[in-house]
Amino acid sequence: MPVFKKSFWEVFRPSYLIFIAIGVFIDLLSKYLIVQNFKFHDGLDVFGGVFRITLTFNTGYVFGLFQDNLLPSIITTGIAIIILFIYRLAFHDQGNAWGWNLVLVGAFGNFIDKFFVKMPPGRGIKFGITTNLAKGEYAGVVDFLDFDWPDFLYFERWPAFNFADSCISVGLVILIISMHLEERRKAKEGIHEN
Repeated sequence: MPVFKKSFWEVFRPSYLIFIAIGVFIDLLSKYLIVQNFKFHDGLDVFGGVFRITLTFNTGYVFGLFQDNLLPSIITTGIAIIILFIYRLAFHDQGNAWGWNLVLVGAFGNFIDKFFVKMPPGRGIKFGITTNLAKGEYAGVVDFLDFDWPDFLYFERWPAFNFADSCISVGLVILIISMHLEERRKAKEGIHEN
């Protein structure tokens, strides 16, 4: 009995792969444009400071946890992407396909971004993970969407994030809701069968 009941092309239809590729392109383009036009920690207030564009670099994990661990984060992100693909192939009928596609957009966008050194504004990017801070070079994932946080909470501002992070978050919400609805449907069908 095969582990995967459907082929790669049945699970990852061409339209899904095109969607993922376009999403990754949008993510990487947005990061490139920010790096080209902003200095590290430069900010541009939008909507009276409630939303701000602020260039930061995440050399750790989600929401900036465990900073200065670029190589381990590259390895674990690569492993996570492989696991996502295998899980998606093995359990192709679980969750909404577009939720999975959004998660993959985010995973690939941030993974690819980790392999490029960001140069000072106007000087572009280069392939690699080692930097020269004296020359204004930075590594890590580009984060730039910066939102204010209500005053009564612990944080002054929500940790900066990017388009890829947004895709992952929205994709996970879609997956959680779709899997929950599927479980409820199965439970309801089970009750009616008895």
